[in-house]
Amino acid sequence: MAKVRKWFCALLIFMVVVSLWMTGTNVRAEKNMEGVITDVTAPATIYKYTPSERYAVSLNYTLKANGVEIPVVKGFGDYDYAHFSMSKGPVTYELTILNTDKVHEYSISPKKLGITADKVVGTTLTFTSQTDEYLIVMINNRATRMVIAADPAETDVPNKKGKGIFNISKAPYGVVTDGQITGVAERTAAIQQAIDDASAYGTCQGGGAQGIVYVPAGTYYIGNLTLKSNTALYMEPGATFVGTGRTSDYTEHWFKDSMGRPATWWISTAFHSTNIRIYGRGTIDGNGQALHDDKSTNGTGMINNLVVPIATSHFSMDGILIRESSAWAVVPVRSNDLTFTNLKMLNSLNMGENDGIDVTESQNVIVRHSIGISLDDPYSTKAWAEDTDIASGKVPWPGQPEPVEHVLIEDAVAWTKCYGFKIGQGVLQDQRNITFRDGVVYKAAVGFAIHHKYGTGTVENVKFERMDVEDISGKNEDNSAWMTMFTVNGGNLGVGPINGVTVKDITVRDAGESFAKINGQDGAMITGLLFENVYMPGSSTPAATLQEMNFLSKDYFSNVTILPVQHEEPVPQTNLALGRPAVGSSNDGTVDTAPYATDGNMSTRFGTKRGVDPGWIYVDLGESKPINEVRLYWEAAYGKSYKIQVADDPSSEENWRDVYSTTEGKGGLETISFEETNSRYIRMYGMERATQYGYSIWEFEVYGP
Repeated sequence: MAKVRKWFCALLIFMVVVSLWMTGTNVRAEKNMEGVITDVTAPATIYKYTPSERYAVSLNYTLKANGVEIPVVKGFGDYDYAHFSMSKGPVTYELTILNTDKVHEYSISPKKLGITADKVVGTTLTFTSQTDEYLIVMINNRATRMVIAADPAETDVPNKKGKGIFNISKAPYGVVTDGQITGVAERTAAIQQAIDDASAYGTCQGGGAQGIVYVPAGTYYIGNLTLKSNTALYMEPGATFVGTGRTSDYTEHWFKDSMGRPATWWISTAFHSTNIRIYGRGTIDGNGQALHDDKSTNGTGMINNLVVPIATSHFSMDGILIRESSAWAVVPVRSNDLTFTNLKMLNSLNMGENDGIDVTESQNVIVRHSIGISLDDPYSTKAWAEDTDIASGKVPWPGQPEPVEHVLIEDAVAWTKCYGFKIGQGVLQDQRNITFRDGVVYKAAVGFAIHHKYGTGTVENVKFERMDVEDISGKNEDNSAWMTMFTVNGGNLGVGPINGVTVKDITVRDAGESFAKINGQDGAMITGLLFENVYMPGSSTPAATLQEMNFLSKDYFSNVTILPVQHEEPVPQTNLALGRPAVGSSNDGTVDTAPYATDGNMSTRFGTKRGVDPGWIYVDLGESKPINEVRLYWEAAYGKSYKIQVADDPSSEENWRDVYSTTEGKGGLETISFEETNSRYIRMYGMERATQYGYSIWEFEVYGP
C-alpha cells in the first residue's frame, strides 16, 4: 500500500506540474510533511525598466526585488523612487540605505498592510509584500524617503509594427530617441501626425477600434499634443515624454491669476472626442520647475497641466508615471466615462498648486490603484463658473458648466502638505455621488475633507470608506486635522449645503495638531452625517461622540448618527471667558482683535504684531473666580514657548504669577491644567513664536473646578 500511495502522489505531482506548465500560471505544487500536495504561490517575476538618461541615480538607496536590481531615481529631495512591474506573487525587497553605518529604525507604509522587516543586516532592510503595492519607506528618519512603485505586469502590449500600429520611430515619422532638446517642433509635429493617422485608421475601422501610436523606449522632448478619437497611445517601458522647460515651445491655454502665469495643456484631447487611451509603463515628465522659472519669452514663466482629457468620453489611462507638473497634473474637464488605473503622480513637495488629479465637472470617473505626491492636493473634485480663470482663458472650456457626478477614487496613497482627499474648493455646480475608498493618507495637513469654498452648489451623497490616516502634520491655513467639513463664502460667490456624508471604517493613527470641523453656514447647513466604526488614535473601540472624534468646532449642522454606539455629547463646561473683555499686547492689523478670542466664534481670531516677542493677551473674568484649566485654540501662528499667568491687578508686571509654563508648544488645541487658584485676570504670555508671524488665537477659554 505504501508503494501505491507514493506512486499515486508522484502521479498527482506530475499532473499538477504539467497542468501549470500548460497554463503558464505562476504557482508551484509542493508536498508538505504529511505528504499532502498544496499549491504555493511562487515569487513574482520582476520586469525592470531603464529610466531616462536625464534622471540622476539616487545617492540614498539601492533596491533589489526578488534578487533583481531595480534602478532608483533621484527625486525631489523629499523622496527618491523606483518603478517596475511584476507578475502575481510575493516580492521580497532588499533596500539598502547609503552613506550610513546601519539601519537603526524604519517604517513601511501603508501601515495597514502590516509589512515588517524579514531581517535587518547592516545597511540593508529586507521585507516582503504579497502583491504589487505602492510603498513609502523611511529609514533612520532620513528626510529623503524611498517610494517603491510596483505595477502589475502588462497584459496587453501591442506589436511594434503591423496593421493599425503607428510606430513613431518608423517611416514616415522617423522620430529619433536621441534625448536632445533641439528639433522639438519637428519631433512634436511627427508624433502629432502619427496620432492623426492612428485616429483616422481607428475611425475607419469602426466598432470602437483604435489605431495605436507606439512610442518606443527613449527620451522625447516635445511640445503640445492633441489626442483624437479612436486612438491609443502606448508608451513602452522607458519611454519618456519630457517638457522642454521653454515657454516659447508651448501654447497658452489659460492664465492662472493666483500665480500670475500663463498655463498650457501639454497633452490634451480634441474637443468632442471619444474612445482614447494612454497606456503602457512610460513617463510623462512636465519638467515643471524649469518651465515655471523660464522668463525669457514672456517675463513671467509658465505652468503646465500635463494630461487634460477635456470634452471627451470613454477615455482611459493605465500604468503611466506622471512627474513634475507645475500646475494641476491630470485634469479631466467636462468629460464622462473616464478610467485611471495604476497611476503614479510624483510631484515636488515644494512647488505650489501642483495637484495630482482634479476631477472637474466630469461624470462616471474611476481612479483606481494610484499614488499621488504633491505639495497641493493629490486627489480632489471641483466645479467652476464660466468666468473662472481656468475655464475662460485663451481657449475656453467648451459647452456649459456641468456637475461632478459618480466619482470613485479607490486604493490611493496621498502624500501632501495640503489635503489628501478633497471635494472642493470650487462648488459652483453640484457635486454628488462621490466615493473615496481604501485611501491612505501617508502625510497631510488634512486627511480628507469637504471644502465648500466657492459657489452655491450642493455637495451630497459623499462617502469616505475604509480610509487610513497615518500622519497629520503642518497646517493648511488654520487646518491640521484628520477630517474637516466646512463652507465658506469665498470670493462672495455664496454658500451651498452639504447633505448626506458617510464616514465609515476609518483608522485614524494621527488626529492632527488642531481640531476637526463641521462648520456649516446660515442658509447652508451640513446635514445627514453618518459616522460608523471610526477608530481614533490609541482606541480599540469606535468613537461614540463627535467630541471623541475631535470635532471641537461645530456650527450649523444637524442629523448626526454614530454607529455602532452613539453616546450623548458631553455637557460643555461653563467657559468663564466667553464674552468677557480681553486686552492684547498688540494687533496684526488696524482693528483691536483681542475681543475675538472670547467671542465664541471659531472663524474670528486675535493676533499680535508680526515678528515681535514677547506677545500676550489677557481676559478679565469680572471678579475673582476659582480656575484650573485654560484651552487655547491656536491659529497657524502659535507659541512655542509661553506661560499661563494670573493676577488680581493687571496694571503691573510684578502682579502676574505663573501657573504654567512650556517651551514645547504644539499649536492646535492645547488644554492646559494647573493647580486650582483664585484670580480675576488670566493671561497667555508668549515668549517665543513658533512661526515668523505673531501669536494668533481663535479662542481663549477658561474653566473652573
